[in-house]
Amino acid sequence: METKKHENEGSRYSVPNLERALKIMELLSLHKEGLITAYIAKELAYPKNSVFRICNTLVNTGYLMYRSSTQKLVLTRKLFAVGYRAISEDNIVQLARDAMRTIRDEFKETVVIGTLMEKDGVVLEEMAGLHHFNFRIERGAKFHLHCTAPGKAILAHLSKQEQDKLLNSIELTSFNQNTITDIDVLKKQFEKIKSERIAYDYAEQIVGCHCISAPILDQYNYPIAAIWITGPSSRLPLEKYPYYGTQIKKAADSISNILGCTLV
Repeated sequence: METKKHENEGSRYSVPNLERALKIMELLSLHKEGLITAYIAKELAYPKNSVFRICNTLVNTGYLMYRSSTQKLVLTRKLFAVGYRAISEDNIVQLARDAMRTIRDEFKETVVIGTLMEKDGVVLEEMAGLHHFNFRIERGAKFHLHCTAPGKAILAHLSKQEQDKLLNSIELTSFNQNTITDIDVLKKQFEKIKSERIAYDYAEQIVGCHCISAPILDQYNYPIAAIWITGPSSRLPLEKYPYYGTQIKKAADSISNILGCTLV
């Protein structure tokens, strides 16, 4: 009787469309090439209109992608990334500590690791610099995507669909004359960032503060995080950016290697 009671309560409080959405994603996970909505509706015995509305919502939220060339729906990496962050933030930080310490000891500047969370970046861990004066960033602090080195490092390595969706949904706030607020200009910069796997912040948010970053990629080449150094422009001058960038990329690549990235 107790079991029956729990079953009744579970049924009473269930959300049918949520259950259907989860079943649709489970089905799509078995078909990497994607499925058309009619097949999904037939396979799961769901009304076509219901499947269409649910899939449209999942596309709008970034969990599914519609390929117009085949008219098929496919899972994006967002679901994987959400689950990965949920169970692995501490693991990523643990994996990154040695690389972060190496960079911190060499440059004596503050080293940070952060990841993407919805429409913002969020700091996972900070390793304070060794100078008497350092920039400090608290764990959990958010950072903008369009005007920071880590934000650009992550954005540049997202799929075109995810990148476009984020750029069209965030506010490209101008902080000073160095801030880039033109999407086309940013996209052009992303091409170079993706090619080099290094991103720079030319005092685009805080005058006198420079940042250099590189993405951490998983086995699917998805940017699950980024590491970067931050410091005053007098200690991180533009002429030394290439050397700093190369060393930070090496550190990020060493972490990506452990995660099975195929680019490094």
